[in-house]
Amino acid sequence: MSMRAGHPLARRAPACLLALACAVLALSTARAEPVRTVRVERVRPEKEKHPTLRFLKENRDFIRARYDLLRQKPGDLVGDAGEIDPRFLAYQQMLRELMAARDSVAAAGDSLARRQLLASIDELGKIENQLDLMDQVLADQRTRLGILQEDFSGRQQTALMVVVSGWSAAAPVSQVRVVLEGGDTLTVPLTPEQCASLQKGGVVQIFHGFVEPREQVVEVAITGDRWPAGDTGYVTLDPARDRLTLLRLDLSTLRSDQGAPSIQANTWLHDARLHPGDG
Repeated sequence: MSMRAGHPLARRAPACLLALACAVLALSTARAEPVRTVRVERVRPEKEKHPTLRFLKENRDFIRARYDLLRQKPGDLVGDAGEIDPRFLAYQQMLRELMAARDSVAAAGDSLARRQLLASIDELGKIENQLDLMDQVLADQRTRLGILQEDFSGRQQTALMVVVSGWSAAAPVSQVRVVLEGGDTLTVPLTPEQCASLQKGGVVQIFHGFVEPREQVVEVAITGDRWPAGDTGYVTLDPARDRLTLLRLDLSTLRSDQGAPSIQANTWLHDARLHPGDG
């Protein structure tokens, strides 16, 4: 094959020939080695990766038959046990301690839970006792309130009547004022007709109303021309329950120098029952 002068290979031809000459010279001067003939094939040969697997596959039945003949039998030599590593024994001891600690923790947890449960039951019992006590107190209070309601807000029959009788020419009275212990005040001016009735032995009613059935103090104040206004005296009463108590103020004993304390007062209970032989 001829090459033109302008071809790239033509320019490199001297260098290639020089390298080829050097290689031939080196082969001719080297030591002679045996020559081995190799075959050049058209198709790339397939190479099995593990030739041993083909042997095992081809002899599988034989290998299995040999395995079936294997038997375990004692040997002629007596084996001696070697020394056990102390760490292995320590591991077993650590495992036992771990299990014991876990059981102890579980037992302590169960004991704490039982104590808390018992404490809760005890607290519930105490709360129940307190609730029972409160129920009893409320029941007693309800009973007392019922008694008070029956006595004071029911059909009230305890009453007081205040009357004036008598007349003192030395200390004439123009007005009578009665103040109950609860603060109720009643002022009654005596008219000329009432004064004339008192001089003739009549009685004038000053107050009539319901009062509490207990001991109490009634204030009596009189006004006249012979002494300063508001001369006051006090009468202690104990009205009977469900009865009418009468208080009479006798003005015939009244003295101008002594004032209201010189009034003679007396009380009695009104008996509305009809006795045998009356009328």
